[in-house]
Amino acid sequence: MSMTAIVNANVYNRLTGEFTKKTVLIEDQSISSILPPSSPLPDCEKIDASNLYMTPGFIDTCSQIGLKETGVRWEGNDGYEPNVENGFNLEVVDGIYPFDQAFDDAVSSGVTAAHIVSSPEAIVGAKTSVIHTHGATVDEMVLKKNFGFSFSMGDVPKYAFWGRTKTPLTRMGIAKKIRESLKALRLQYNLEETPIFIRSHRADDIATAFRIAGEFGLHVNLVHGTELPLVAGVPSGASYSVVAGPCFQPMDRGELKNLDPSLFRSLFEKQVPYTFSTDHPTSSVTHLQLEGALALKAGVPEKTILNGLTFDAARLLKIDHKTGSIEEGLLADIALWNKHPLDLTARAVRTFIKGKEVYRWE
Repeated sequence: MSMTAIVNANVYNRLTGEFTKKTVLIEDQSISSILPPSSPLPDCEKIDASNLYMTPGFIDTCSQIGLKETGVRWEGNDGYEPNVENGFNLEVVDGIYPFDQAFDDAVSSGVTAAHIVSSPEAIVGAKTSVIHTHGATVDEMVLKKNFGFSFSMGDVPKYAFWGRTKTPLTRMGIAKKIRESLKALRLQYNLEETPIFIRSHRADDIATAFRIAGEFGLHVNLVHGTELPLVAGVPSGASYSVVAGPCFQPMDRGELKNLDPSLFRSLFEKQVPYTFSTDHPTSSVTHLQLEGALALKAGVPEKTILNGLTFDAARLLKIDHKTGSIEEGLLADIALWNKHPLDLTARAVRTFIKGKEVYRWE
């Protein structure tokens, strides 16, 4: 049984939002003890983390990492299956390449898990997966193989449909396809227990997502939610959360004209549950920390941001019983930072997944 002690780290507490000096003992894959810094330790490997900050590994709650490979053209793009009508019969886990360079970028940026979602071209996406960002095989990386279902609204699926068929597709047509898919899925799954993710930027698409969720009596996870602050009235009784961002991306089409980090403050002030995403490679996975820093600049408290990057993300993805906190019994998915992790000049200096060091800054 391997044992490692990370000594004298400033350890993040999700309940208080504070960093306090602690020693964290790791046995095999899990956190076995969290001790005062002066506690006697067993004979084991010791890592001096004096002056370092320890957080749970960050979790990217919408990503295409491994589906759209870094630096590769069409042959590395497995995020969208244009000729399959019922995309929900596909599984993103079958398209993930575990040796995508972006996985190395992820661990070097303190990101230890990601929710893998079909690309926005897919009106009806494949079954999503939650994975660790390091492993020799996808099966080794998987935290939840078939987690939820994703759908996409707005400019990107419209443009993809035109490129494939040279015929127009309206927002009415997209909504119809989503409704038809949900009707089919309802015959096979308990949708009240199956997470539903709908990509939507523009206010009218967000309103349609609420309308469809209301018709089916579903909780909806809005992905992006760029113009949610412009939606005049969220339906009474609507059950929803937001996978927000990325706010750091090119404003290269009309539906992004209101993209701004003030979205994070608006969600906080309205007490809307939300987490952060890069939708890699829309924005690089290395920018997940930056999304948090942008939220801080917009006026969101540090505790809300750090929990949104860790515990709240794990809870959304239903893996909080495994990871997302520095707590005894959970997997040792840990990032050590040379400065406060929301400092723009901070960097991850060591990253651990399941107790194994997967990155060290030399």
